[in-house]
Amino acid sequence: MNRQLVQEQMNSTFSEIQFLIRLLYTYQDVQMKNLTLNQLWNQIAHLQFLIQLDRDQSSASLPSTQAPSTVSSSPTTSSVPTIPAQTPVSTNQRNFTREQLAEFNGKTGKPAYVAVNEVVYDVTNNAAWSAGTHFGLTAGQDWTGEFASCHAAEQWILNTLTPVGRLTN
Repeated sequence: MNRQLVQEQMNSTFSEIQFLIRLLYTYQDVQMKNLTLNQLWNQIAHLQFLIQLDRDQSSASLPSTQAPSTVSSSPTTSSVPTIPAQTPVSTNQRNFTREQLAEFNGKTGKPAYVAVNEVVYDVTNNAAWSAGTHFGLTAGQDWTGEFASCHAAEQWILNTLTPVGRLTN
């Protein structure tokens, strides 16, 4: 891919992010704010991908005798992290059955938990899971298949969530 094209895409994505942020200030409706936050989240993920692509192209164009320079990166410009299929969970966290997980649906003051790849995550304060729902999905369930189909290239999302336990059979 042409490096100039990648940089143009990065500029366009920055503009879209700025637009979405300004748009957030205009909405009073919580649902519209949440939809806009989800769009913002996706644009940031796209920008992270473009930055990594640009870095890869930049390092590929270096002569083989020249070592790439070390650049410190901030969290917003770091490469998209990959996670193992099983996120480590500390030993003091609990095991959940599907029935126990169902109790944590984010309703009536209860926390909102979801399971992905047998790891239970707390999504209570996650804007994408406002009121215990996310695009028609309800907290308190195992959403491994749905996560894989919607966010296959965005495994880093799970790193932004707090694991609270393991889903057992």
